[in-house]
Amino acid sequence: MSDYVEMLAYFGVSGAHPGGIELTKTMIEHIKLPPHARILDAGCGTGQTAAYLGNIGYQVEAIDTHPLMIEKANLRFKREELPIRALEASIEQLPFPDQAFSLLISESVLSFTKLPDALAEIKRVLAPGSQLIANEAVLKAPLTPEELAAVRNFYGFHSLLSLEEWKEQLTAAGFRDIQILSFDEHMVQEEPTEMELSEHIPPSLYETLQTHYDLIQAHRKQLSHILFECTV
Repeated sequence: MSDYVEMLAYFGVSGAHPGGIELTKTMIEHIKLPPHARILDAGCGTGQTAAYLGNIGYQVEAIDTHPLMIEKANLRFKREELPIRALEASIEQLPFPDQAFSLLISESVLSFTKLPDALAEIKRVLAPGSQLIANEAVLKAPLTPEELAAVRNFYGFHSLLSLEEWKEQLTAAGFRDIQILSFDEHMVQEEPTEMELSEHIPPSLYETLQTHYDLIQAHRKQLSHILFECTV
């Protein structure tokens, strides 16, 4: 895993995706799911989104690849007395049967995956007519090859796509009715984010946090994020 992902885990950053939990709430209100719909939070982090969904009555499953994130998510679920258990699993190989969910949420996750494999698995576990909603990094203007390599290597991205490339990948994977719900100018939310700090944080991760902010500031004209919705 990249130092960036390690930093998020040790700092226990909740809502690390642009827009944070407030954008997540707006997104859920927009799609108007039926009560008790079954939702997968793929890449749940510390469990903030999954807990919100559980608290408003949905049936929620949550996965992440980082053991520390899973530990913090499960502590949250226990603290909030929610019947959710985060599992260690990859979005590229989901431990769920076909057509198991009404909605899959991905928040700053897909760029870290082998995207065709991830999209195939998402399509497999969604029931016909169900939705994928994702809040993901997007390249809104070209970077030089050196800049692109630096960004991808730092974050551990497998890919960093333009808006058109996202649409092409989703269409190729069999998704339809692709709607761009938000195409923001900023990668970093202005509001404070919730953190659940680990007791012992490696000193190098403070440098990683600073590098993250430096990269975002340096490439504000090139890096953004999109919130999109599409249907199986």
